[in-house]
Amino acid sequence: MKKSLLNILLLTSVTAFGLAACDNQGPAEKAGEQLDNSVEQLQDKSKETLGLKEKGTLEKAGEQLDETSADLKESAADLKAGAAEQADKARDAMSDAADAADRKLEELKAEDNN
Repeated sequence: MKKSLLNILLLTSVTAFGLAACDNQGPAEKAGEQLDNSVEQLQDKSKETLGLKEKGTLEKAGEQLDETSADLKESAADLKAGAAEQADKARDAMSDAADAADRKLEELKAEDNN
């Protein structure tokens, strides 16, 4: 019983000492707090200057950029597919025209020989 009471008193005194020590801010903590305040003020002034009063405006702009980028990629893929299809049609048409020209040339040669 004495041992557990002693342990409780020891734990309580260590905890109380620890909490008391946390309240005292050293020079580094004060400097860090001042730096945090300065950064917050700078952010607020920047938002006011840029007209970004509504929270999340930059996030919304980023999302819109992402959506636009995805749309552009999709459009580029569609254009590429359409261009490939047109190239295939042009190749087929040129091949057909070359075959027709070869046939006509053969006909002319055959007429010349007769």
